[in-house]
Amino acid sequence: MIEFTKTENNTWVLRGNLTFENISKVIEKAKDFNWQHSVNLDLSGAGDVDTSLLALIFHWKRLAKVNKKNVFISAAPENLMKLARLYGAEEFILSKN
Repeated sequence: MIEFTKTENNTWVLRGNLTFENISKVIEKAKDFNWQHSVNLDLSGAGDVDTSLLALIFHWKRLAKVNKKNVFISAAPENLMKLARLYGAEEFILSKN
């Protein structure tokens, strides 16, 4: 089960396993992002993750840049950060744009 809900200040909370099997649900819900403001992603409830989440974050960061906004990641799980380090993208994940 995966939950992707919007809270205040254009913050989106992801809960559950964020893997190839269910990432399409997250992609569909993310169409509701309001690019008039920067997006805050709270990953504190993330379970298993794989490279599909990493790729999705890259995509969101590109969209944010096009819209002259930022994507902020909070509470990135250690398994996501391990993948980011493996691909040399740790600083990109933690950066403000």
